[in-house]
Amino acid sequence: MVDLETRTVDQALEFAVGAIAEGDPGRGRAALTWVLEQDPENTTAWIWMACCVSDETARQECYRRASARTEMEIAEQGVPAGA
Repeated sequence: MVDLETRTVDQALEFAVGAIAEGDPGRGRAALTWVLEQDPENTTAWIWMACCVSDETARQECYRRASARTEMEIAEQGVPAGA
């Protein structure tokens, strides 16, 4: 069941990216909103959402969320040996 849910999120993300690329950020934003409801830590979705918002504050918040998730993933991996 998790695989089906993941695939559905991935499909919605792909749809959103396609809509944005076709010049329809409204459809892209709607799909990204759904993706982020399902997976609030989806870094890719946050980055694409930044392309769909017109407010600079909202855009910065999208990038902040994507960055925070990336930093957390790096921290979980630990510091490489010899660094």
